[in-house]
Amino acid sequence: MTQSLAHTLATARFYGAKSEAIDETEVLLSAPATAEGEQLSLVAVHHGGSCDLYQLLLNDKEEDVLGARATELGEALSSGTPAGWGTWHELRPFPAGLHGRQLSGEQSNTSLIFSDGQRDRVVLKYFRKLEPGINPEVELLAGMGPTEHVAPVYGWVDTEFQGQTYVTAVAQEFIADSEDGWKRALRWAEAGQSFAEDARLLGEATADVHRALAEGFPAPALTGEEVATKLMGRFRSLADRVPYLERFATGVEERYRSLEGSTPAHRVHGDLHLGQVLRTPERYVLIDFEGEPARPLAERRQPDAAVRDVAGLVRSIDYASQSVEAPSTWAEETTSALLEGYGADPADPFLTAYVLDKALYEVAYEVDNRPDWAHIPRAAVEKALG
Repeated sequence: MTQSLAHTLATARFYGAKSEAIDETEVLLSAPATAEGEQLSLVAVHHGGSCDLYQLLLNDKEEDVLGARATELGEALSSGTPAGWGTWHELRPFPAGLHGRQLSGEQSNTSLIFSDGQRDRVVLKYFRKLEPGINPEVELLAGMGPTEHVAPVYGWVDTEFQGQTYVTAVAQEFIADSEDGWKRALRWAEAGQSFAEDARLLGEATADVHRALAEGFPAPALTGEEVATKLMGRFRSLADRVPYLERFATGVEERYRSLEGSTPAHRVHGDLHLGQVLRTPERYVLIDFEGEPARPLAERRQPDAAVRDVAGLVRSIDYASQSVEAPSTWAEETTSALLEGYGADPADPFLTAYVLDKALYEVAYEVDNRPDWAHIPRAAVEKALG
């Protein structure tokens, strides 16, 4: 292991195991990807008894320069041959002659934006932490039914390594004149403005995306017993890691075990919140269909209750409201409009169960990372438990 490569990884925004020391790094696959000879590399990172694979573009100092080489990487795709290694699976031709730049602010991946000088046209997302198998985002975007609430796909890149397939990048149409849903909601909440019409449109958009997902990935409805087993498993995993949650154990189990009947299920977004939607002048568009990055790929590819995505938005609205001390009725009005737009019953016990599931996850996260924020999801847990 070289110290420079370990340092590059440990300080990268996309590196996900910062709490553990890196024991060893190993370059498993490498190929020249730029005119400067920089290497697109698949790096094994050993830490705390685990091993993760990361994709980097390394210069001779073992610094990651992927974002700085955006234009060159885009030109390679427009020629039909990805830079470095891999195969380009084209659904629409990647435009030639575009200038690329890195999108700032991302955490787990790196997105490059490509412009023709007049407008931004393409976003190319490089997945940094790689797992073998079909990437959920590529699978869903390529296989779902038609909807205007998801950006059209140009194609994706994958590579074969040691008999397994790894999806390394996906390209979509850039959504111009758009605003991040989280920032928009915060702005309106802070000003005390009604967000109800926006929330209604977002609910309608989510329902249409769910229709498209159900068309492409139909699945049997989930029974109350199946949902209870799934959610109790998640709770036990969280409580084992964050003992603070044990105080809710009895109420959580009673709530989950009381579920009766069934709820519609299919492949879902899996990590839907206000930061995963874009507002254009005409509509809302949903982005980032990878699911929760911390969960195993196989789990992210499983069907789930449709209300899981709705619950994620409900919790995000609560966070937006409390982050800026919005008027006391703002979250309630916004949530009601969201559910109306989606066509969900506010009293649906399955929706309540998934809101509880999400809030418990948030409590665990906040207790570990931002204790001063833990009161926000804790209040939601207490409300859901009655």
